[in-house]
Amino acid sequence: MNARFTLNFLKQRGLLLTLLGSVFILTAAVAYEKITGLLPCPLCWLQRGVFVSFFVLSLVALALNATGLLNRLAPMRWLLMLAFALVAVTGVGIALRHLYIKLNPSSVGCGLDVETLLDFFPLLEALNQMLIGTSDCAQAANLMALPLPVWSLLGYLVLASLAFYSLLRPR
Repeated sequence: MNARFTLNFLKQRGLLLTLLGSVFILTAAVAYEKITGLLPCPLCWLQRGVFVSFFVLSLVALALNATGLLNRLAPMRWLLMLAFALVAVTGVGIALRHLYIKLNPSSVGCGLDVETLLDFFPLLEALNQMLIGTSDCAQAANLMALPLPVWSLLGYLVLASLAFYSLLRPR
């Protein structure tokens, strides 16, 4: 396989790979949870939400591409790129916060679980509390010797790169 073929493949299938990649990562997260018995912390839930956002944006972009609107309306392409960028930056920020807590567990205290936060607080306050993190976020959850937030960070960068490359220029 030569480089030109690979680049053309990524250009044509980047959005589909972004969609499938987000599904794979979400499935892997649930499988990891079931296999290890480790419940996701508030920051893990937020990181999963970012992957759901990648899924939804990819689905929208693929639908627009299938109807031909993506090629006819240049601003739509740029709006999607902006949306992917915002989602990626949000995910990177959450993953970095999670890594900070893993490296400095004393920086946070005990907190409420996600279900309790969502039941008893307004949504914005619950999200704010989730972003602060809890001592649960400092648990040693590793996959192949890397902390899970590192895998999330890599996932955000790869998925955003695939989407950007696919949206960058019309086919």
